[in-house]
Amino acid sequence: MIGAIFSSTLLSSFFLIIQTTWLRNGLFWGVIPDFCLLVIVWVAYRNRDSQGAITGFLAGIVCDLLSSSPLGYFSFLYIVPAYAATLLRQVVTMDSFFMPVLVGFGATLLKGFSSILLLILFGAEHINAYSLSNYNFWIEAALNGAAAPLLFILLNRMQRFLITKRVTE
Repeated sequence: MIGAIFSSTLLSSFFLIIQTTWLRNGLFWGVIPDFCLLVIVWVAYRNRDSQGAITGFLAGIVCDLLSSSPLGYFSFLYIVPAYAATLLRQVVTMDSFFMPVLVGFGATLLKGFSSILLLILFGAEHINAYSLSNYNFWIEAALNGAAAPLLFILLNRMQRFLITKRVTE
């Protein structure tokens, strides 16, 4: 389990570095898709334990260190969709296209709602939250939904490094 958590956190951190360096100007109208969030959600969906939440926490700490946000801000924003993906696994079977689009879009919505919750709890002077009325948020959600199927296919090919195997498997 530790190896899978380490490799998924490393991959998530790699995507964070790509997002903050190569994609700093954005893909469409200055908006950057959150590949790290998609990796975390995929890891959370594919593993039975809390590996996705742990990966979300650790990748969130890395994101907090790369940005000027308070320590723990992105950890919370990544843990909430990861936990939802863990619960989603019990209800829905993942296909190759339709469900990844919905999962990517929905994870971005949960990330936005989580940031608003933190804004309400801590105030605008400490937290910078997503605005649901801003078109940039909806473009990011659409980009995450569009990128999810391709990224999930690539992650399926790397699953032996990212999924914790049971003794019986």
